[in-house]
Amino acid sequence: MEIQQALYPNVTLFVQAFLFLIFLFIIGQILVKPYSAVIEERESITAKNYEEAKKLQEEASKFLELAKEELEKASLTSKEILNSAKREVEKIKAERIAQVEKEAQEETERAVEEIRKKLEEEKQKLQERVKDIAEEIVRKIEEEAA
Repeated sequence: MEIQQALYPNVTLFVQAFLFLIFLFIIGQILVKPYSAVIEERESITAKNYEEAKKLQEEASKFLELAKEELEKASLTSKEILNSAKREVEKIKAERIAQVEKEAQEETERAVEEIRKKLEEEKQKLQERVKDIAEEIVRKIEEEAA
């Protein structure tokens, strides 16, 4: 009988195996499936967030490039404006210098002309005075000779 019992397993072994399978099924339904669902949901959220982060990073890179381009354009524009302003200042400066030189030249010419007129007047006065003195000398010589 011992050999027969050894060849045929005990019924309690089958019952225990059946109960163990039922236990595994219940544990799978109660714990493993919800846990797996949560893990899958978290993985999908993580993947979704990762993809969104990639898209946002690409957008940020595009906006950064656009900002760099705009900054370069603004820099070029500001340089052009500065150069234009410098040229305008130089032009105004040259015009002002020319105007001041012209005014100085005119003032010098007026002063020279005025000096010439005064010189002529003084020359006339001197000639008249010399003429008066000469006439006076001639009169005195005539008076003494007479």
